Amino acid sequence: MYPVKKMWRLFLCLIIIAGALPLTTINKASASDEAAAVQSTGSVNTPASDEAASLAESPSQGTGQSDTEPLTATVVVAKDKLIIGDSSTVTIKFSGAVTSFDLSSDMTAQNGSLGNLSTPDNITYTATLTPTANINAKNNVITLNLAGVTYAGGLKGTGTIDSNNYEIDTERPTSTIAIADSKLMAGQTTTVTFTFSEAVKGVDLADPTVANGTLSNLSSSDGGKTWAATLTPTPGIQDNTNIITLDNTGVADLAGNAGEGTTNSANYEIDTVRPTATIVVADNELKPGETSLVTITFSEAVSDFNLSSLTASNGTLSNLTPIDGGTTWNVTLMPNANVNAADNFVTLDNSMVHNAAGNSLGEGVTKSNPYTVDTVLPSAALSHLTISSGTLSPAFVPETTSYTANVPYAVSSIKVNAAMKDNSATMTVNGSPVASAQPSQDISLNVGVNPITIIVAAKDLSTKTYTISVTRANRETNEGGSSDNGSSGSGSNNGGSVDSGHVSSGCSTTPVIPSDNKIISTDGQLILPPGKAGEVRSGDAISISVPACATKQELKLAIQKVTDTHPFITHHGVFLSPVFELSKNVPASFDKPVTLTFAFDSASLKSNQTAAVFYYDEAKKIWIMVPAGRVQENRIAVTVDHFTKFAVLAIDQTTGLTVISDPAEFADISGHWAEASIKQAASTGIVTGYPDGTFKPGKTVTRAEFAVMLVNTLGIKKPGAELTFIDSASIGAWAKNAVAQVVQLGMMKGYENGTFRPNAEITRAEIAVTITNAVGQISKDTPEAGFADDSEIPDWAKGSAEFLKQTGIMLGKDGNRFAPQDAATRAEAVTVLLNMFALRG
Repeated sequence: MYPVKKMWRLFLCLIIIAGALPLTTINKASASDEAAAVQSTGSVNTPASDEAASLAESPSQGTGQSDTEPLTATVVVAKDKLIIGDSSTVTIKFSGAVTSFDLSSDMTAQNGSLGNLSTPDNITYTATLTPTANINAKNNVITLNLAGVTYAGGLKGTGTIDSNNYEIDTERPTSTIAIADSKLMAGQTTTVTFTFSEAVKGVDLADPTVANGTLSNLSSSDGGKTWAATLTPTPGIQDNTNIITLDNTGVADLAGNAGEGTTNSANYEIDTVRPTATIVVADNELKPGETSLVTITFSEAVSDFNLSSLTASNGTLSNLTPIDGGTTWNVTLMPNANVNAADNFVTLDNSMVHNAAGNSLGEGVTKSNPYTVDTVLPSAALSHLTISSGTLSPAFVPETTSYTANVPYAVSSIKVNAAMKDNSATMTVNGSPVASAQPSQDISLNVGVNPITIIVAAKDLSTKTYTISVTRANRETNEGGSSDNGSSGSGSNNGGSVDSGHVSSGCSTTPVIPSDNKIISTDGQLILPPGKAGEVRSGDAISISVPACATKQELKLAIQKVTDTHPFITHHGVFLSPVFELSKNVPASFDKPVTLTFAFDSASLKSNQTAAVFYYDEAKKIWIMVPAGRVQENRIAVTVDHFTKFAVLAIDQTTGLTVISDPAEFADISGHWAEASIKQAASTGIVTGYPDGTFKPGKTVTRAEFAVMLVNTLGIKKPGAELTFIDSASIGAWAKNAVAQVVQLGMMKGYENGTFRPNAEITRAEIAVTITNAVGQISKDTPEAGFADDSEIPDWAKGSAEFLKQTGIMLGKDGNRFAPQDAATRAEAVTVLLNMFALRG
């Protein structure tokens, strides 16, 4: 007897064969039928009685699974590339209806999990594949174990079925940040490298956040795994704590997985604050022999500052010295010689100076305030000289002062055209003022020699006289002779010629009685016939000697002593004689120079002074020195070609400047702390004032000037040493002897490079050593001199500074500072010299 189950199956087959039941079409679900899926989890079990009831209600058309056919299936993964956040529908289709199918036991998904199993017909099932996190695998399949699946008649399938391959990338990209240079200065950049765990896309400059800087030039050279950019620090920033932060969510790997969170770089330091500088030239009007202190102040200390960083228009810089650790520096500016130029600057090359961090001042230059240079020495020389007729012999050169020229008889007058080398000088031609490079008035010429005198007066009161002796030829006669009375020859009488019974003076056409006797007057008045020589005196105080042919007409001379000198004495000079007004009846200048001889008070002269004759320029209200004065005991003689007021004044032998008579009247020392010392120094001849009546107590002193002051103080008479310094030519004539004397006596020395630097400002440290040498005190080595700024005093000056402090010769400044590198002023110099003199006794 058949088993009941077999009988049932047989019965069903007979019904189908007999056509008693219509077939029910079973639509096989495809992978795209997910919308019709019935939600289910776990497994689907269909008992045989249920299956039969189902078949009875929905007649089949023959697509069911025969119990004699093996169970087959297909597994299709709809999405074959899965990334983070993705899932895929998996369609499992059996060859027939199954009664028992469980995801957890019958299916295995590589690197993923399955869920949400559903089926509309027990033949086609759908499930959801979710990839495992943090996986990157190219080859993955889902395996269906048919042995766990029950189908028609309770049969079990056999074997396994694999799905199509699918790829999984659920790894997020990660990153690191490397900064090549962790300390950035102004003008620098560095490379920043972003390294990802895999190639990425979507990287741009919006992703990183940069502290105190910017990124540029972002690029990758290896397909996107490594990216490089240029980091430029923000200008004007000083910050030791900075990082770059990358927003990882802004980038994704090539599969599309975005990063998460942020990545920070290591710390980097930024100092892009550039130092700044100001340059101040203390004396903005530089004259011959002057120097100026230049102060360069930086916003912070600098360390590599030297003279090569600086240039000075029409000048040189020396003695660069730091004052306060590198923030403030002093340097000495010495103008070039023989220059007249405005708008000069001390210029700093910004790129050559750096702060401690290494930042320069940047590009370009920093300029000082403007200063003028006028070192063209006053000159009384001519640069050009011509005459309107004839030729000068020898040819003109400024150094030659005497010339001759010949003109024919037909030339009865001549003009002189002279140009002065120094436009600030003045010039007269035969006593009449003439502008430079402008022709003079007509000068009448007599037959014979006609002297023309050109006097140039410089602004320093020096003068130079040029003479031109123009010879006008005799008038020629038809007979070729020299007389009109039939004489076949020519005769002479006192240089004249016989003409119609009259005797000519040889220097005038006016007939005169020939005589070789000089006419002399002692009462201060004299009348001379034309062409005669004479002499007029006013006691023993003054005499005027007039040569023959000095004028062409009768000459009346007068000497008058001026009693009221106040209106024209403006510079407080030391007058060694009275002021005399000399007058004549002829307005033109003398044809030949006359000689003036003055008696003067030689007892009023100090050892460094001598006498000189001056005339008063009524137009300019100044006294001008007459050159080439000849001094013999208490008398001095000069030659002049014009008359005005004359006097004898004291001048300084070394400088040639007039001596100031009353230092108490210096216009700029009233109330000054050194007023008494200045008056004493001036009255004893240690130092003089300036022609404008000032002393300039705050003006700095050069090394050459201090040498002269020292010699004047000590009254040194011994000859000096031969000067062998390489810059000896720079020592002015007024200072050469004094420098030679102090060098010979070992009071002052030159520098290691063989220079003396006469025009450099003398520092307080140098004065201390010089004074110590002058008083015969050997400077001892000492670790300190008792000043608050001992550390700034050079070792070679410490002993001298201590000695001068102990003896009271030289004291400190405010705050007990010695200020060794400060330039000494005129007031300080005379005070120290007087203190030294008192100590020596």
